Amino acid sequence: MNRLLLLIVGIVSTVVACASTSFSSYRGVWANDCAEAVITDSVCIVYIKSDSTMQAVIEIPSAGILHKTVFSSDGSVSFPSVSGPFEISENYGVLNIYGQNLKKVEDFKTVNPYEMTVCTSRSDVGKCLQEWNLGVKYGEVDGMPCCEICTNRHMFVYMVNPSMVYIRAAAARNNDNGTLFFQNIRMMKNNNTGEYTMHIIPDNFNALRNDLEIDNSKFRPDACTFNPDGGIYWSLISFSPDEILLNGCGDIYKVQRADAGEDLQEWIGYEPYSADNELVPSLR
Repeated sequence: MNRLLLLIVGIVSTVVACASTSFSSYRGVWANDCAEAVITDSVCIVYIKSDSTMQAVIEIPSAGILHKTVFSSDGSVSFPSVSGPFEISENYGVLNIYGQNLKKVEDFKTVNPYEMTVCTSRSDVGKCLQEWNLGVKYGEVDGMPCCEICTNRHMFVYMVNPSMVYIRAAAARNNDNGTLFFQNIRMMKNNNTGEYTMHIIPDNFNALRNDLEIDNSKFRPDACTFNPDGGIYWSLISFSPDEILLNGCGDIYKVQRADAGEDLQEWIGYEPYSADNELVPSLR
């Protein structure tokens, strides 16, 4: 974890200045049963299941990034060219993008850099796990993009490099015992392990409408627990004011507090989970 971007150590943010297009009017997480989109002020990622393929497209106009990845059922991965920027419109709460009609499943706000909560006691752990992961980070190396977006309820990755293509969307919920991670979209080709996965869960929209429900009995500091529905429990090992360690299924995940000087392209505001586990008030 630790913003996953530790996987991209040495990433160079070679951002090419171009037209300053903002996606702010469409900011949020949007979904239907075969597609999903996350849109921040500067980044838009769309994931789509289409017939025998899964596709993902990322656009970051301010960085000159427009990239498409297609996974096919024969095990191949291609990167077809994309003509022009996204065409996006919204009518009566329905977002139309890349031929898909999506409804919003999470709202969030962009904020100025701020001093994040210090983890001084066990009762701070849940808030810190949620808050410390928030934000948008992206870059490009040799024409290959890497982007991570973490909102209050979701975690998104679009990473392409010579050894691995890792593109996913996931829901997450934290408490003082750790993190419940639920990956609803996964596109992975790992040349090191041989893994090839292209998957979106059935009933994707309804699965994302509500916060995840945590079963605290499944948190185990000495192991991670796999739920039958696909959820994974990353359990608390230890905490300090600026770092939390989780058992990450074979790895120890380090979640670290960012300070106001950290190099995030966008800061996302912390919002507590809804107490009744339903849609956030603005989406009811």
